[in-house]
Amino acid sequence: MSTPEILIVGGGAVGSLLACDLLQQGVPVRLIDGKPSLEESDPHSRAVMIWPRVLELLEKTGIAEELVSRGRPATDVSFFSRGRRLGTVPMHGMDTAYPFGLGIVQRELEDLLWARLAELGGRVECGTELHALDNSGPLPRATLRHRDGTREETEPQWLIGADGAGSLTRRLLDIPYPGLPFPLGISLGDFPISGPAVSGVEYHYGETGMLPLVHLPDGVCRLATVVLPGEPDWSDRPLADWQEMVDQRTSLPYELGEPLWKRTYFPRPGVAERFRDGRVILVGDAAHSVVPLGGQGLNLGLQDAVNLGWKLAGVVREGWSDALLDSYDSERRQAVEQVRTVIRTEMELSAPQTPEDAARRDEAVAAAERSGFLRKVAAPLMSQLGLSYAPLEEPLWRSQLKRRLTVGDRVPFFHSSRTEPGSPVLDRSAHIALLWPGEGLPEDWTAVAERARAAFGERIAVHDLARLTDDGRGRLRAGFGPLPLIALVRPDGHLARLAPADRPQDCLAHLDRLTGRSTPSSAK
Repeated sequence: MSTPEILIVGGGAVGSLLACDLLQQGVPVRLIDGKPSLEESDPHSRAVMIWPRVLELLEKTGIAEELVSRGRPATDVSFFSRGRRLGTVPMHGMDTAYPFGLGIVQRELEDLLWARLAELGGRVECGTELHALDNSGPLPRATLRHRDGTREETEPQWLIGADGAGSLTRRLLDIPYPGLPFPLGISLGDFPISGPAVSGVEYHYGETGMLPLVHLPDGVCRLATVVLPGEPDWSDRPLADWQEMVDQRTSLPYELGEPLWKRTYFPRPGVAERFRDGRVILVGDAAHSVVPLGGQGLNLGLQDAVNLGWKLAGVVREGWSDALLDSYDSERRQAVEQVRTVIRTEMELSAPQTPEDAARRDEAVAAAERSGFLRKVAAPLMSQLGLSYAPLEEPLWRSQLKRRLTVGDRVPFFHSSRTEPGSPVLDRSAHIALLWPGEGLPEDWTAVAERARAAFGERIAVHDLARLTDDGRGRLRAGFGPLPLIALVRPDGHLARLAPADRPQDCLAHLDRLTGRSTPSSAK
């Protein structure tokens, strides 16, 4: 009977990222996958886009820069009709160290994660799969089956299902996975391409349908098209048919070469009724699968891993209350709904029923460009920089227009201030307290800051933002406002608490509730 602290089922991108994150925090993991070897992983990934928010988070794992060097940056996403650009969603100029999407196949990300996993002392245990799961006791009891047919019983402290949309982990727990029916197939292909490459990611609206086109490294592009019921499978069609589709839908002088590969698959979008069942937790497609439009699904799953990693490490290593893990379900479920809203909007734009509908769509996209809507609203949502855990009390698009940071929002400063002297750095597993002096520097600020440091003691790091340059403080003014305050920031860069600068006990009380610990009376 082996007893790993944490057993992760599924060695793909999401499971491997979670394993790396936990190992970096000193938490031992066991990562299993039914594939005979990593070399037999599918090189023809459906996902080909990593958005800025995930690039930020991959910095903590130590692979972001290498990943960027392998991919093709896309500084904008543009929409076209009959060869005319209707509007552009700009990524450049956003408050991030990575103001671009990255065109790269998922397998490249997985290769880097597997290499990083090995550097951290871990590995993917290939040829070992989950066979049975009993979650009725205090610990999950898993039966594993090895490639030679032998079986093994194990009782990990926690079991993580990262085994995809068809998750056996989820099915063994009998967790429903309801979703909207999606009767259409999607044909994908990677083609050498020559032509204008007018945008990093292009959506072309034509009379015969929509054509997403993503530019990848080495002059290759990813094409995708919907397969309607009764329509011949595009993955069986010759190059000439794909070229004709490109000519019709783009009206641009693109010329395709022989495809590197092409395939048709049928998505199964759904969201599990619960992401946590006792000491079993679902991540990635095992928890939620979205319609693969806009490259959002993989990014959503990778953020699951980062959200869960610091919480699970705190429970296992620091003895925090496992009630903290309930927030994983609620927060990530909200993120799923936000992404589904974005995808639903893109789908509504993609398939007008009449020429009149198409004309109205074209004018709506052009109007969104003229008004700044694509820059102010679409860009933060598509990049996932604007997705928040704050309670959504207004339409999602309107939430992107607010300037003041609220609890649950991503705090951008950690990722955009590398050249700023005195800038803070996120801890892998601990919160950090930011002392914000407000519009000006109060006369008693030194005393206020010292009292805050004394209150927090050695519990968490305290960073005085008064040490920033005028330019650095200027970038934070809109988010933090004119008054002095303390901003408590989570290890994943989201805002956990705001309090007046002279009330550090408010932040300490929040940490107590979060971790299930008590603050010494001397700190209060």
